[in-house]
Amino acid sequence: MADQVQPQIDAPSKSALAKATGIALLVALFLLFTAVLPAEFGFDPLKTGAALGLTGISQAQVKEVKGAAATPTPGKTGVYTPEPKIYKVDSQDFQLHAGEGVEMKYHMQKGAEMVYGWKADGKLTFEFHGEPDQKPSKDYFESYALDNKVGTEAFYGSFTAPSTGIHGWFWQNKGKKPVQFHLNVAGFFDSAKMYVDGSPEDVPVEDAK
Repeated sequence: MADQVQPQIDAPSKSALAKATGIALLVALFLLFTAVLPAEFGFDPLKTGAALGLTGISQAQVKEVKGAAATPTPGKTGVYTPEPKIYKVDSQDFQLHAGEGVEMKYHMQKGAEMVYGWKADGKLTFEFHGEPDQKPSKDYFESYALDNKVGTEAFYGSFTAPSTGIHGWFWQNKGKKPVQFHLNVAGFFDSAKMYVDGSPEDVPVEDAK
């Protein structure tokens, strides 16, 4: 019986393998940027995901996760902050002669919020600061805004207490003429104190009508 001749199979060359690998890599990258990234992550640099309707898949997944965690709980939720009582309001008028200073602070719980505004008929230097109830040292305080050089005639904004304690302003008239100014605050504070010459005096505050 004649010997059977086995067909000879040539192994692919290194250059052919490299070419095939390169083509496969290009195809994988093309699929990644045209389909996978738009569908899974909403990243659509080539705009192919929008054309194929794939970007909506990632958006639907995000909405589903957010909806599952939307149960209201006490404290900050990222959208609103529930409080057990209605907010309070306070309004004060001051007059500072040359060189005089005054301090007004409100006691707030950590995370409580307040809106404020004060306006003067002349420039006042000021510091907006707070003192936690639990201070790491006797003279510790937290400074939020400081203008102790030039001064300003008005200051408006909102504030979220970073710690439970008293928070407010110290104003000083560094000019040569008397300055009158008015302060309005509204927020979730429970008490207020005015400091004249460093001595605290309780100031009554009332619930918003």
